[in-house]
Amino acid sequence: MHKIPATIITGFLGSGKTTIIRHLLQNNKSHRIAVLVNEFGEMGVDGDILKNCQICEEGENPEDNIIELKNGCLCCTVQEEFYPSIEKLLERRASLDCILVETSGLALPKPLVQAFNWPEIRNNATVDGVVTVVDCEALTSGKLVSNLNALIVQRDEDDNIEHETPIEELFEDQLACADLVLLTKCDLVNEEELSLIHISEPTRRT
Repeated sequence: MHKIPATIITGFLGSGKTTIIRHLLQNNKSHRIAVLVNEFGEMGVDGDILKNCQICEEGENPEDNIIELKNGCLCCTVQEEFYPSIEKLLERRASLDCILVETSGLALPKPLVQAFNWPEIRNNATVDGVVTVVDCEALTSGKLVSNLNALIVQRDEDDNIEHETPIEELFEDQLACADLVLLTKCDLVNEEELSLIHISEPTRRT
């Protein structure tokens, strides 16, 4: 059987990751998509969306196609959280076309990318791309995240975070791992402000 392609979607809290996943599910073009969610945004992905996408076989529970990872930052809980969840999905690989992984806004992407090289995973799934979502409204305001206080609260409430990486370094790491940088909230800035945003070409991840 072919390896299941997995797309990792990373970016800070409020950048629009969940909105993008909702859009992909609602416009799935008959692709059977499973989702691992490390962080629910204000607009959650729920069973009703999955039902509308018609990605389940008759008699299946649509909510089986979305798994919420609740026990902290995914890069810090790869072994405890990610591995058993991806293993559960791969048991159903014959009925899946692709997997979307939404990381938390505090996650370092590289440990997750590297986890796909574990023998138990790499024979069945492969990372086909890392998408870093960037809030251009925040950038034009001189910030990296639209609601820094919410990000601080998220960090303070997550007992599993093992790194104290400053948000500037987190942002650099997210860009360094990206195959695609996606600017969101472009409609909230004018053309002149948008033209001032320069994202360096992503470096090759290892």
